[in-house]
Amino acid sequence: MKKYICKNNKNMKEVLFNSGAILGGVLLGAVLTLVLGKKTGKADLLKKEQKAEEQISKAKEEAKKIKEENISYVQKRKESIKQGMLKKEERMKNLQRSFVSKEDFLNKREERVRSLKKTLSTEEQAVRSTHDRKKKTKEEALSRLSSKTGQSPEQLKKDILEEYKANLYKDNEEKIIKKEEILKEEAGKTAKKIITGVIQRMCSPTSVETRSVHVKVPKDHIKGKIVGKEGKNIKMLEEALDVYIVFNDLPNVISVSAFQLVNRRTAQRTLEKLIKTRGDITEGLIKKSIKLAEEEIDKELYKLGKQASETMLIKNEDKEFLRTVGRLKYRTSYGQNIMLHSMEVGWAAQMLASEIGLDINVARVGGFLHDLGKAIDQDPNVKDAHDQLSKEIMEKHGFSWEEVHAAWTHHDAIPQETAEALIVKAADAISASRPGARQESFGKYVERISLIQETAKSFDGVKKAYAISAGREVRVVVDSEKIKDENLRPLAKQLAKKIEEDITYPGKIKVNAIRRTKHTEIAK
Repeated sequence: MKKYICKNNKNMKEVLFNSGAILGGVLLGAVLTLVLGKKTGKADLLKKEQKAEEQISKAKEEAKKIKEENISYVQKRKESIKQGMLKKEERMKNLQRSFVSKEDFLNKREERVRSLKKTLSTEEQAVRSTHDRKKKTKEEALSRLSSKTGQSPEQLKKDILEEYKANLYKDNEEKIIKKEEILKEEAGKTAKKIITGVIQRMCSPTSVETRSVHVKVPKDHIKGKIVGKEGKNIKMLEEALDVYIVFNDLPNVISVSAFQLVNRRTAQRTLEKLIKTRGDITEGLIKKSIKLAEEEIDKELYKLGKQASETMLIKNEDKEFLRTVGRLKYRTSYGQNIMLHSMEVGWAAQMLASEIGLDINVARVGGFLHDLGKAIDQDPNVKDAHDQLSKEIMEKHGFSWEEVHAAWTHHDAIPQETAEALIVKAADAISASRPGARQESFGKYVERISLIQETAKSFDGVKKAYAISAGREVRVVVDSEKIKDENLRPLAKQLAKKIEEDITYPGKIKVNAIRRTKHTEIAK
């Protein structure tokens, strides 16, 4: 059965009308069935009458049910509409009360604004009045001052400003002088702190090297083949490469030493090739081996220079420059390897520059290339000093003026004009003078030990002095009759201070003052 939804009274009337129409249709159908039944047999007529009555009864029940449902829905809808109207009326009342409240608030606010405007107007009038009085008073004061001094107000203003400027300049000058004095007092401490921090961050081992290398020989009879008849082959190698070869010092070892380490390396590679040679070693074979070794060393120098440049972040692909840099691997100064020394200086200069806000790239490049001239200064045809050679090589290969200046002036060829140049000089000293960085000659060692002992003996009451542990400790034996126990500590302090002032030495020197007493008695 179809449901009809009524949303208002009009819909309700439509539903009732539709219900009556349905009921009328059912009754009309029943009447038509009765009329038509007269034409059929009595049996069929009775059967149809029963069927019609059933349909009429069923239709009446359905119509009654629909009517009841629609009446119930209409009642519920009326109640819902009524409740909705009551809620809307309540909301309207609340809105009205809210509007009234807001209107009162706005009225009060407008009243307050009007009051503030009135107060502000009064205050502005008072300020203008005060300003006018101040201006009038100022004009009267300037007029009286002008009449007393005989100068115009403009001139008075100018004089006052000049006096103020003079006082301000004097105050600033005094402040600057005081600040300079403070900075001078603290500069040494700050510099020591920065340098100490950089030295502590440098963890690289010492770069001291010996001037000789050893070439292993599988069997001793190969030595004889390499040496040749009456040492002819060895003499030829020594003359060709300017090296010194010792073949009878150690078993199965040939020692090679040279002033120029590139030649030593070439001789080492030549001997390695000759050791692998089968058959007799002739003069032609030696020359050929030397030539092959020189070609290999040339490639090795290029490779070493490229690796070092990449490590130090230097972008220069020129092969001649890279080979020159690679030669630093085979150059020493006081036993210190120049390649490792140069890298230490570059990193130390970069760390110092970063601590005080300088250009770290200029400091690093200048530090690394400061001894570049030492790669070629051993050539007999080269007469200039290594710092001048460094300058010429760097200028040739397109480095900036700042980088060239920082590298060139580390030995004070000219006064340093940039802070980075001073940093490179300091970094060079840090790397070269740290304990163990360089070898000390025997003569200087003996001179330093003797000087320590003589300094200790110069004190009154000292009987003997011994410098031990390679000069890192001095033991002083005093005369027990002249020096008492309570005087040992002051004596040790005075001696340590004297050594600090008069002697140059690496590291620290420990001072030990010793007093011995002996009493002898004879029992009779």
